[in-house]
Amino acid sequence: MQPAGLVGGVKYWDGQFDDARVALALARTAAAQGALVINHCEVKGLIHNAGKVVGLTCEDTETREALNVRARCVINATGVWVDGLRQMDGDALGRPARPMVAPSQGVHLVVDREFLPGDHALLVPKTRDGRVLFAVPWLGKLILGTTDTPRHDLALEPEPFGHEVAFILNESARYLRRAPQRADVRSCWVGLRPLVKPAEASDDGTKALSREHTVLVSRSGLVTVTGGKWTTYRAMAEDVLSKCMADALLPHRPGGATLKQLLVGADAGASGRHPLSQASDLSVYGREAAFVEALPGSGRQLGGGLTEAMVRFAVRHEYARTVEDVLARRVRLLFLDARLACSLAPAVGAIVAEESGRDPEIAAFEALAAKYLHLPA
Repeated sequence: MQPAGLVGGVKYWDGQFDDARVALALARTAAAQGALVINHCEVKGLIHNAGKVVGLTCEDTETREALNVRARCVINATGVWVDGLRQMDGDALGRPARPMVAPSQGVHLVVDREFLPGDHALLVPKTRDGRVLFAVPWLGKLILGTTDTPRHDLALEPEPFGHEVAFILNESARYLRRAPQRADVRSCWVGLRPLVKPAEASDDGTKALSREHTVLVSRSGLVTVTGGKWTTYRAMAEDVLSKCMADALLPHRPGGATLKQLLVGADAGASGRHPLSQASDLSVYGREAAFVEALPGSGRQLGGGLTEAMVRFAVRHEYARTVEDVLARRVRLLFLDARLACSLAPAVGAIVAEESGRDPEIAAFEALAAKYLHLPA
């Protein structure tokens, strides 16, 4: 960090995690409790009976097979895409749904740790133009961000705007050990925030919109939850179930049922002993680390700390079907170093194909990695 001009600061402690792996652990834990987890399926419509939603139609994106899924209660927890399902619900009943989400885009640039040595993050609460800037060590790299830009097109892979990239590079240059250049960026990625829009909201932007979650039930019984953050996901889930029970969509049961529910791989005595030091740290597997090491190829390094055994584990036990599943969502190499991830795609694809017997979609991943390397002017 540059000490010049520094007059003071506040030191505080916070938590850090890998969001994709937590989502995966949640899905696997649900499956272990008897849930049916459907992967790589796209919702095409809702099924109504006598004015009530009773299920949905979806399409298997691998086989293009149409599927009908029946459910006592349908919960719409699709993030920035919740209004799409709400519109399907409204269209079926002849009552268009009023949009409730104002999506906001946040851009992140990843550089090497040398730009901010040490284990502490840096937060600048007010930049020259009044925005917030952070530099956070994560999985062996440094994340620079972020922005808060309204975004109305909801692409699965949104791309940054040139002025967002320029803001992060220019402002971080004032605080880091040396100024990061465009060539120093290992990966650039964008997240979309599902900010809840109040009825009286203006179109002045998204910075002032609440980050809290909201639960709504439509006339058909479709339950929608949106907003919120990962830090309150269990409270959000309890609120959703409480609302479902209050509206007689689910049978009543005592609250707090998951209060002490450990996720798959959790070690009850670990309690934060394993910092996220690198993308391939076996500690992220928790109590399952020994299972990973026992698989064929545990000693064969593919690059970036990824082993053949980790890929096999992803396919056999973590629902991975493609190279993207492995390199973006089971380990985070695409988000940390897109060029390195692209170079590993053929080797990872060969293992995925061997394990699954299907096309690992290497070319599609290489095209995606190229987007993560592109910085608009």
